[in-house]
Amino acid sequence: MRRVPTLASRGVVHLASAALAATMLSSYSSASARTVVDFSAPSTAAAFAAVDDRVMGGASTSRVVHEDGAALFEGNLIVEGGGFASVRYLGEISLSPEAEALSLEARSDGRKGYKLTLSSAAAPQGVSYQLVLPQLDEGAPFERLRLPLADFKPSLRGRPATDAPPLRAADVRGLGLMLSRYESGGGIKEPIAPGSFQLRLRRLAEAESELAINGRRWVNPQ
Repeated sequence: MRRVPTLASRGVVHLASAALAATMLSSYSSASARTVVDFSAPSTAAAFAAVDDRVMGGASTSRVVHEDGAALFEGNLIVEGGGFASVRYLGEISLSPEAEALSLEARSDGRKGYKLTLSSAAAPQGVSYQLVLPQLDEGAPFERLRLPLADFKPSLRGRPATDAPPLRAADVRGLGLMLSRYESGGGIKEPIAPGSFQLRLRRLAEAESELAINGRRWVNPQ
């Protein structure tokens, strides 16, 4: 005789499934909290070196200093002759092979044109993978930005690097910060105002996976 599941048995199955999902979610969430760069550490600011548009004949300047528990990327952007100010992190970084996105805690002066750049061991020399950060309101508190790795675009000397392979988490080796009038994949975009700038950073970490995000929605539906 075929056995028809009772409400009680269905409830047990549902609770078991929810418990399993919660266990998986906890596992993915804890893994996703892995810090890539702790910008709140005083030693982090000292590990950056300026790579400004002077290599292209420009006159922009930039630096990273430690201030009020965060790394402060600051300088002066001059658009004539180059049009970007950037710094490179001298240490090597690594991401978990399964990482899908980064989480960046940032506070801005309201400017547009800030970028996070990544370097890949699989890319030709000189290629950087760039992503323009969302424009933040001046004076607003720190915000946590989700930056999908799939959105980073390869660029070489301000132009699209069409021959570069897609960015993979396992290949990421370095990072940089930039204020630029160029698009992520190269080419000049809308005008970026010259002058002084300030971007404060507190932490770069691996973001939650889509699986963890969807799992939370399943366990705790709104």
